[in-house]
Amino acid sequence: MSKRSYTKSPKMFGNHSVEYTDSYTEEMDCEGLKVLRWSMFDTPEKLGSGKMFMETEPVNILDNVFMDCRMVAYIELGYTSKPYADRLKLPAKSCHRFGTAVKFKCINSTKRFRFVRSLIQYGVQRIHLTNDSIYFDTDHYIKKPEILFW
Repeated sequence: MSKRSYTKSPKMFGNHSVEYTDSYTEEMDCEGLKVLRWSMFDTPEKLGSGKMFMETEPVNILDNVFMDCRMVAYIELGYTSKPYADRLKLPAKSCHRFGTAVKFKCINSTKRFRFVRSLIQYGVQRIHLTNDSIYFDTDHYIKKPEILFW
């Protein structure tokens, strides 16, 4: 018996849709990523803000984790502009304002465990878990390493 190799569905994140413009194309949106799109990390006011202002490290880590775990999740929060962060009442030193944090939805406890294990394997040291989401950031300079459960 031959072992079949796993192939990813090209429409893994099929619910995510973007209306591209001349200044921000689909090629720019998937540049350097395997399964995610930069627009998933955008602040609601500006298309392309995720690509412009998100740090590459957390996005690449999450892209690799999704690829390795063969799972998908909804990105709840990536980069936030100042007006949007103020509406969400994020603190001034929130990592979302600097583009080093990601929060994504994950309601299944088994999947949450697999995601957290993979994040730790990729060197993420700050992880916050709730019953329905996972938050992590790659800010190694200001904040100390921690894993929190709420």
